[in-house]
Amino acid sequence: MRIDIEVGTPEHAPPISFIGRNAFRNAFGDLFNKHCELENYLDYTYSVDKIAGSLVKNNNQYFLASVNGMPAGFAKVKKDSLNEQIDSFFQAELQKLYVLDKFQGQGIGDALMKKVISFIKPLDLECLWLDTHIKNERGIRFYQKHGFKISGTHQFTIGTQTFDYYLMAIPVAVNTY
Repeated sequence: MRIDIEVGTPEHAPPISFIGRNAFRNAFGDLFNKHCELENYLDYTYSVDKIAGSLVKNNNQYFLASVNGMPAGFAKVKKDSLNEQIDSFFQAELQKLYVLDKFQGQGIGDALMKKVISFIKPLDLECLWLDTHIKNERGIRFYQKHGFKISGTHQFTIGTQTFDYYLMAIPVAVNTY
């Protein structure tokens, strides 16, 4: 098995959209009381046009992972994204890191995380942060394995539902990737 990771370009919008929709639905779909709210969120957040527009923003960096030529996962970093709960002025946000279910457990998430860390190191940031649903136990274990620590909570509303999230952060200089 060969894992390749390339910098996301507008041509990658369709596979990133597909991965995002499917990985989000599989990970969080059961949390939604109303199926239509989940689908509306997916249609808005992961439309090919919206992803294509996001791919060309200077503050965003995407990485697309492929296994033997098949798109398998992606990561999105927002280079300058301050979270008020973190005592730092130089932060980046790992907004998304998704791997399709059929590729879970094959090292794709680890490869994406290494790529993200190697990308942000030269930016002279103090920390990388993310948020994840408090019931995303698999994700929380993954992030903790990579040195992230829970450093706060917040809520996020989709449709009529409000979800609880952990804020997790890692000091960039401490990471040994």
